[in-house]
This record gives sequence, C-alpha cells and structure tokens, in this order.
Amino acid sequence: MGEIRLFQICYEGQLTADVSGAMRRLGAEPNFDQSWHVWLSDAHHAAPLLRWLRPHIADDARVLVACTHFSTARDFLLVRHSLTPGADYSELHEALDRLGTVVELPFESTFVLRSDDRTDVRTLGDALSELCPDESLMVTGISHDWAYGNSILSRMHVADRVEMPLFRTF
Repeated sequence: MGEIRLFQICYEGQLTADVSGAMRRLGAEPNFDQSWHVWLSDAHHAAPLLRWLRPHIADDARVLVACTHFSTARDFLLVRHSLTPGADYSELHEALDRLGTVVELPFESTFVLRSDDRTDVRTLGDALSELCPDESLMVTGISHDWAYGNSILSRMHVADRVEMPLFRTF
C-alpha cells in the first residue's frame, strides 16, 4: 500500500455551494476559516488538485493548495488569518516580513514564507497569535509542492535553488 500525503487548501472569496460540494467530493475536512485539509495518496500533487478545483471557484476568488510538511526541515511556512472587518493586521504582517521572505501572492489573508527559522510550527503559531488582532491564525509547514490560482489562471511553484520561488503557469 502506498504512502499518503496531507494537502492544505485555502480559499479566499465568496463561499458557494459549488465550492462546498467540491470539497465534500474530495473528502476534505474544514480546519480553519475557509480552509480544508485532505489526505490523498502520494500519487497526488498540488497542481492537478488545483486544476480540478478551478471550475468550482468564483471568478474573483483565489485558492491555494499545498502539501503539508510535518518536520522542521519544511520548505515553506503557510500562514493564514481570518479577515475581521476593521482589524489591524499590520503588526502580524511586519512579523511575517521579519520571519522570512514573504512570497508575493494575490491573497489578503494567506501567506507563504521562505524562512530559515526551524522553530516548530506550534511555537511559531503561538508567538504569531499574540500579534493577531482576532487570535484566529493558522501556521503550518509545507513542502515545495504547492500551487495557487483563480478560476482562470493557475501557477505552480517550481522547486529550485534560488532565493525567490519560480512559478509556472498551467
């Protein structure tokens, strides 16, 4: 029997019945504000999973799919906070900038960081939660296998050895 991998799915946009139905068909379970996780065989990868989700998301919505990495040898950190109206997230965002290089993505509350800090994600999450105005924060380690997009365009991370990540459109 093959190995299994845990994928994290983060969605920003109007939550529709189509999105909820797609997550249900995938077998994904909610684990944060418009975020889900799903266990799949090791034959699955983020880009094809995102390609499968694309027809189900609204034109103005965005989705990120990432393979979770459980050790401190992770490639990236995935940080997501809620969007409480009127809340000031600037202190949290400044801390993320100090923690590592924030990858430029078209998201408001979802961040991917390349960081040399090998502190376990629970400890990092506890520290960053202190700076989050609504105390609603998710921090997880992810591998190099991640992709993001909207209903029209998708980009996958291309594993490389340069400082800033490279992306390929698909």
